[in-house]
Amino acid sequence: MAIEGIDGSGKTTQARKTAEILKEKGTEAIYTKEPTDGEIGKMIRRILAGEKKFEPASFQYLFSADRVEHQEEILELLKKGKIVVSDRYFWSSVPYGATDRGIDFKKNQDESDILLVCYSILSFYHQFIVPDKTIYINVSPKIAIERLKKARHIPDIYDKIEKLEKISAGYDWLIKKFPEEFVIIDGTKPVEEVSQDLFEQVKNLK
Repeated sequence: MAIEGIDGSGKTTQARKTAEILKEKGTEAIYTKEPTDGEIGKMIRRILAGEKKFEPASFQYLFSADRVEHQEEILELLKKGKIVVSDRYFWSSVPYGATDRGIDFKKNQDESDILLVCYSILSFYHQFIVPDKTIYINVSPKIAIERLKKARHIPDIYDKIEKLEKISAGYDWLIKKFPEEFVIIDGTKPVEEVSQDLFEQVKNLK
């Protein structure tokens, strides 16, 4: 399963808590994340922190390479009968990657332009396994920014209200295109309520 959301949505907290709750209930659950802790993932984090500059298209190739390694890890865990809870997966590449490449989902941009960019990004992942369940934790960009300011958070290149508004609109577009792939959870509730809502969605995964 994968947990998606804009920065500040609480997805990392909820991904960790979901894995913990599943373990407490007797399920062998493993938390993973993207970017990974591998060498490519570390490079991505340096770019996100603004330490390195990268062209948007090249940046997406880096993410793709990191995800190839991540999928190998996931497949090995699944073979061992584990439940994998991933903090982000390839779906993130659409709202984030398309925004980086100049798509503004907030504006009435030509749909053909949006499709061209988004499907070209998704084509990187056509051989990837699709999660049994993808949870989208929905919060407004305004709330997300306030949370990021309060948290002990290392800022990255996406932590600006204008960027998060575009990325949030990108998730809205993505979910409309692939509604059967997503379950939307209200991320503005208290943490424990969000955790319970999320657990109800995943408790029967095997």
